Amino acid sequence: MRIVAKIQLTSEGVQGHEAGAAIIERWKDRKFSSSHDGNLTIAQSGAEALVERVDEKVGDLSRTCFTILENIDGGTLQTDVHIVSSPNRTILQTNLSLSSDFGIAPIGISLRAPKFIRAAVQGDVAWTVGATGERVFAHSMVATKAHLDDFQTLVEFDKRCLPIVVVSEFDGQTLAGDLHDRLAQDLCGLAHVVRIEPEAAWELTRQWGAAWSCYNGAVRLLWPMRGSRGDPRAHPLWTRDWLMARADSEPLARERLRSAIGGRILDASTYVSDDPSLGDFARAADRAVADKARAALLTPQGPPTVEYERQIAALRKEIDAKDAEIRTLTDNLGSAWTALRTMRPADAGLNEEELPSGSAEPQSVVEAVLRAREELAGRVEIAHETDTDVARLNSEAGPPEKILRYLRTLGDLSNRLAQGPLGLSIPKWLEEQGVVCSGDSETAKNSAGGRKFRTRPVNGRDVTCDFHAKPTDGTSPDRCARIYFGTSPSAPHVLVGYIGRHEE
Repeated sequence: MRIVAKIQLTSEGVQGHEAGAAIIERWKDRKFSSSHDGNLTIAQSGAEALVERVDEKVGDLSRTCFTILENIDGGTLQTDVHIVSSPNRTILQTNLSLSSDFGIAPIGISLRAPKFIRAAVQGDVAWTVGATGERVFAHSMVATKAHLDDFQTLVEFDKRCLPIVVVSEFDGQTLAGDLHDRLAQDLCGLAHVVRIEPEAAWELTRQWGAAWSCYNGAVRLLWPMRGSRGDPRAHPLWTRDWLMARADSEPLARERLRSAIGGRILDASTYVSDDPSLGDFARAADRAVADKARAALLTPQGPPTVEYERQIAALRKEIDAKDAEIRTLTDNLGSAWTALRTMRPADAGLNEEELPSGSAEPQSVVEAVLRAREELAGRVEIAHETDTDVARLNSEAGPPEKILRYLRTLGDLSNRLAQGPLGLSIPKWLEEQGVVCSGDSETAKNSAGGRKFRTRPVNGRDVTCDFHAKPTDGTSPDRCARIYFGTSPSAPHVLVGYIGRHEE
């Protein structure tokens, strides 16, 4: 068996112990039924199952353990629940483990948080995770423009333990109409799910840049952060277009995405260190058994017995010290893993359902320009005055990913101009890079209208745009895009004065 998921919740006092055990009992009674021979079977499938419960008490510590074994298609699922309480707090830990019937091969089983976790979180007891008491919820939250700062604070909180799944809207709905609710059910106790309204999504893009954007039906997974947002590519993005290109319907795309996101988060959950209370109870129980056995064997106190007791006390103290050291090392390992997740691009090991945010294609010309403006700062200056021209284009003109590629190639041109003369004309150099570009004809240059159009304001100063790149030709005016630009002997070496419709 391999642990594939871990959910660990904390509550104050002992109420959570009684409530948690009662909820699991009710869940067990609904999920399983007794066969004629007294064995348990799964009510829906009829497959055999095994459920055991053990209650223990040592001093003022109590522990309830459930072990549930289920035969599932392709293997065996084991659910281990440990509820440990002291007078001050209760820990509810659930581990999911899988074994395969197929040997060394992917199991391909989509797992989600057990329903009893959601039932517990919906109850009267307030459950939290982590040392800071981060509250968990059984439903999705909503991010609005008016309260966007609350969402940003949650995202950037350096003690945040749970990832955030941001689900944006397209035509007023999330994917298949209920993606946010489905994810909130799947990931209860494992992640926060936030439905972001369009105005809030665009404002977030304006403040944080296109690389952090999530709008038009896209979904983003934001891992916990340590000190800064880090590399946006470490926080995967799935665009609506990318999802729908790989599915015949929205419900199918939704189910694939649930599996992809759930798989990532469940895998990450296994790195969470066990709460010390679980180990404390296990040691207290072992010592109680040892003390009882020793008391039955020992003769009345004498010098040998006193020495024996002294050695036992010394060894126990040494074991406690080593246990504390192991907990510290485990916590440090978890922190290092989280930091690595935040800093490292998430490009490696992607499957068909997963897309790194760095590879996400822009969904509109506006996004392409926003992203280029951010990426190419210091190399290519794009006039803010042309934003109204961009807005007049069809959002799919270019198409957007081609406009972004053209602008990035102008960034390469800027780098090359910084090194010295090209040795050939700019249109010819760009042609070799796969960009269609030309200069105006002499007639256009000498005409009053041509001179006026070629002289463009670039963030407050007039620039002569001697060249224009042509991402598209032979299409409707609102889709036929042109990029007019000039060059400068000093950085930034490329100045873009116009991105908009082809003006005849």
